Amino acid sequence: MIAVVITTYNHTRFLEEAIQSCLRQSRPMDEIIVVDDGSTDNPASVVERHPGVRLIRQDNCGLAAARNTGLAASRSDYITFLDADDRLLPNAIETGVRMLVAHPDAVLAYGAHRFINGSGAIESDKHHVALVEDPYLQLLRTGNFIAMHATVVYRRERLAAMGGFDASMRSCEDYELFLRIARRGSIVTHDDLVAEYRIHGDNMSNNRSMMLAAALSVLDKQLAGPVDDDVRLAVRDGRRFWKTYYTGELTTDALRAIRAEPAKAIRMLRQA
Repeated sequence: MIAVVITTYNHTRFLEEAIQSCLRQSRPMDEIIVVDDGSTDNPASVVERHPGVRLIRQDNCGLAAARNTGLAASRSDYITFLDADDRLLPNAIETGVRMLVAHPDAVLAYGAHRFINGSGAIESDKHHVALVEDPYLQLLRTGNFIAMHATVVYRRERLAAMGGFDASMRSCEDYELFLRIARRGSIVTHDDLVAEYRIHGDNMSNNRSMMLAAALSVLDKQLAGPVDDDVRLAVRDGRRFWKTYYTGELTTDALRAIRAEPAKAIRMLRQA
């Protein structure tokens, strides 16, 4: 069984597109669960058009808690999380599941995404970063290169066993989870284009100071308890990366270079 959990907070204007993108999957979904995280714009008015879609309402607790609600409600073998303002492409779930079947030890598989604007028009070519070193160290050094959560398909039981999302976090909860999985499990990737990230005025990532503080907090968390020198150095590099990224000093070309050749690019950042 396969599930998609759509989380929404005052994004009802985009919700129909998100649901339709799930209904158009090449492999039909067994569960489509919409979690309304305390919205005031009546997402039920959209969900009620789709008898096979389940709606769960809760008080506003944040994105991580909303995803955990969907995780707890699902009984599927595989699960994907889609924000209501984004869209899946038709091959998204089938491709991710195929990767996980081929790699039985993997907890998650991620793919490529592209950007769309508020009206849904395509704004970019596909974006994908390959695994070029140990995934845990790569995530520490060069940030959340998985980038878009909807490209990820998880083994649901393994995700639940690892505790799901950290509900105490109001942002970067996906980055923290990816690090936790990479440290304790296995990550695989493919470069198929599987999801679309919508850029609009209400994106959480527009709050750069909040995102920076959250990212640095996630890195600091990695130093709790004994760590080896490779991890300590990677955290130092990661702090430099995030500060440069969120202060607007990192160009698009530089970001691509860092994620394509992290060892070489990190040396350049250290010398800057």
